[in-house]
This record gives sequence, C-alpha cells and structure tokens, in this order.
Amino acid sequence: MKNIIRKTIAILTAAVLTVTAAVVPVSAANETVKLTSNEAMTFVDAMGAGWNLGNAFDAANCTWVSNELDYEKAWCGAKTTKELIKTVKDAGFRTIRVPVSYHDHVDSSLNISKAWLARVKEVIDWCLAEDLYVITNVHHDVLKGYYYPSSAEYKTSSVYMKKIWQQISAEFKDYGEKLIFETINEPRLVGTDLEWWYNTNSVPKEAADSLDCINKLNQECVDTIRAAGGNNKTRYILVGGYDTDGTDKGILSSYFKMPTDTVKNRLIADVHFYGIGESAGHKTLDGLYKAFTSKGVPVVLTEYGLNSDGYKYFDNTDAAVNRMTDFASYARARGMSVVFWDNNAGSKGVKGHKLIDRATAKVVCPEIVKAFTTANKPALASDTKTSSAGTSSSTGTSYIKAKASVTKNTVKLSWDKVSGATKYAVYMYKNGKYTCIASKVSANSYTVKKLTAGTKYKFFVRAYVNGKWTKTSQSKVTAATTKK
Repeated sequence: MKNIIRKTIAILTAAVLTVTAAVVPVSAANETVKLTSNEAMTFVDAMGAGWNLGNAFDAANCTWVSNELDYEKAWCGAKTTKELIKTVKDAGFRTIRVPVSYHDHVDSSLNISKAWLARVKEVIDWCLAEDLYVITNVHHDVLKGYYYPSSAEYKTSSVYMKKIWQQISAEFKDYGEKLIFETINEPRLVGTDLEWWYNTNSVPKEAADSLDCINKLNQECVDTIRAAGGNNKTRYILVGGYDTDGTDKGILSSYFKMPTDTVKNRLIADVHFYGIGESAGHKTLDGLYKAFTSKGVPVVLTEYGLNSDGYKYFDNTDAAVNRMTDFASYARARGMSVVFWDNNAGSKGVKGHKLIDRATAKVVCPEIVKAFTTANKPALASDTKTSSAGTSSSTGTSYIKAKASVTKNTVKLSWDKVSGATKYAVYMYKNGKYTCIASKVSANSYTVKKLTAGTKYKFFVRAYVNGKWTKTSQSKVTAATTKK
C-alpha cells in the first residue's frame, strides 16, 4: 500500500516455477477449472480469507514521531490490541497480514531496533495464539539507500535485504509453518514515470533493468531465509513481481523469473489487486489461474480492495457485498486466497478501506465481512488442531469427517463412509510431500504403524467413487502426535 491509501492495481507471484514468456490472461467463463493438487495448494486453500493490519507497522518516514514505537499508530491512529486480533479471528478471517517497514528502525550497521522487532513479534504471537495464518514482510523500504530495484542501487539493496531478512529469519526460526514470509512489497522505480506503469509492448530499458534486479533480489531473499535454519528451511515464502502486479507488467511479464528453491512446493505467488469492475477482476484471476494455480503453484492476493484510492464501504454496502463476493468466490474457485487491505480509514461519506475499527476492536461493516469471508473460505483441505492426548480431529468443513487416535508408535485413522465408495486411499506427509501409503483400504479405518514416539504426523483420506479418485470425496488434512 502506498502511504495511507494505495494507488495502483497490483498482483503477486509464486513458487517452484519460472515464467519465461509473457502470459496473456484469458476468459474462463466457459472453461472447466482444473486445479493441480499438492501440499502447497492445500496450504493456501486452508488460509481462506485474510485481513491486513495495514498502516500500522508499515508506517514509514514519520518525521514527527519521537518514540519509534509510536510509528505503529502514526498512520492508522491506534495501537494494536489482543482484542483486535481476536475480533479478526471471530469475524471469520483465517489469515492476517502484518506488513512491516524497517528502514526507520535500523542503525548504521542495519541492525534492527530490538524494541521494534520485539513489538512486531508480540503482535505476531497474538495472531498465532488465535490460530491465524500470519504473513509478514519488508514493506515500505523501497527507497534509495535501502533497497531500490535498479542496477545503480543494486549493491546497496542486496546488502540491505539480506541483512534485514537474516534478522527476521533468526527471530522466528522456531516458529511453525503458519508464519509465512513475503520477500518484498511492491518493488518499483519510486519517484519516476515508471513507478506504477510502463509500456509492456515496448519495455523501457530502465524497466527491464528493474525487472532483472527484482528477480535477483527475490532470489537473494529466498536464499537468505533458507540459510537461516530452523523451520525457515521449509517455510512458505510469498514472491511477487514489479509493483506486486498481476498482469504482464508484473508476474506475468516475460522478464519475471521465479526463484529457485531448495525445497519443493514452498513458494507462493504474491499479488495485489484493487478494482471494482467484474471484467477486470475476472481477467486478472483468469490470468493467474492459467499461469499458476492450474499448474499447482498457489496464489495469494495479499492486498485487495474495491478501489485503489479507497471506497465508500459504509455508503455502498450492497454493492460492496456483491462485488467482493463475486471476486472472492471467483478467486477461491481458482485456488486463490484473498487478503483484504484494511488501513483503518473511512467512515460514512468518506472513502477508505476500513472493515474493522482499530480503537474499538469492532467490526464496522459486518455484512461485507461475512460475505467476503464466506465467499473465500477454504474449498477443501484445512489446517488442523493437533493433540497428543489420544485423539485429533480435523476442523472446519470437510467432505469426509476424519479423526485419529494415537499410541506411542501408531496412528489409527477413521472416517465416515462415503456413499458409493469401493475403496479408500490414505496419504501421509513425508519428505516434503503427501505420499499414498495405502490405496486399497476397504474399511473406513486404517492404522499406520512403526511411527516415532512424540512426533507429529499429517494425513488425509480420499475415496474411490464411480470408478475414479475424486477430490470432492476427500478429507481435510488431519494431524496427530504420537504419545511419548
């Protein structure tokens, strides 16, 4: 988001894939949507609809602030509270994005202020305690002297981004996979005529140079995170293109290249989109589907709103419900999660992007929130609540209800019978992916043996119906920890 209110349409990119040619978005009005199933796609599906803690920790260049911790309220007017985070969860959001700017909080050696990082960590801990997925990033740091995607500034940019991500990664290295890193927010040539747009039919040399620098910076960020060790070795990472745009200016550009990674299925396409038109929204999502989710590369739209410079949500509730329901459901059908940009601005007669009031921790547009979170809720697999007390059940809506009971070295899975099913397959997560460990199970239970005591395992079950294996007869991921 640019300062208080964003001024562009943008989109993100993702993983395990290199785009080497321009991709033209196509209409999917009459085509059958087919998604490739893998762990990353299941993970993003479970993220559901999200909400941005915008204009809080991403506030930047606030020269009027004397105490650095007051940056948090310099733009949005309120400090974050536990009550706010609980409201986000209770409202039906499953993901929260915590954008953070760091350049105002580093010393001459680029060491991040301990107080600033501790406050960021405190809020992230509150989010995780509510069982939310959390995205955090390096946000409004795209400035000369810090990071700036041009060859002239590349050496400085490389040093800055690596140093910042080394510290963030070290701070959170023991955090689980629900904490997701986002490399760079809206990298672009700030202060130039090319900042928000360039001619994609005849790419200016300055833009081509910037696109190349963004590729290299994304790669260095991914490498730095992986090298930090701990759970960072397999952490999910969001990667975007120029302006975090979703057209041939950004992630669909022939210049864009996905970083290489040391682990499979852990990169997610990062995208921003602001707009109210149905045609533009569908065209963007169709392009992302064709380039990414149809090929098993997940996409998260980490910023979304009805207009680039704000919208009168309070005055146009019905219109907002209709447009956001359409966009969110269209995205979900194509395997994408959407995160609303909330900047705590807007009121009756005033444009902004506020659905939840920060000061009161109250939902101020309940109809919109309900419609949006429902439309973009997980389509199939979801995260699970884990237990070592003897049982563990998957949560939320699923096609097959499954549960697990554990001993020291076994997990017994049981599930509801599926009408018409002649057999079942059991999948277990190991070596970075889900592998079928049994494909001719006739009963509605199966015991996995010879497991390690005190270890977390993840499974899902799929039914064979009408002569084929079908995702619509599949359980959500069920996690269970064997007894010690």
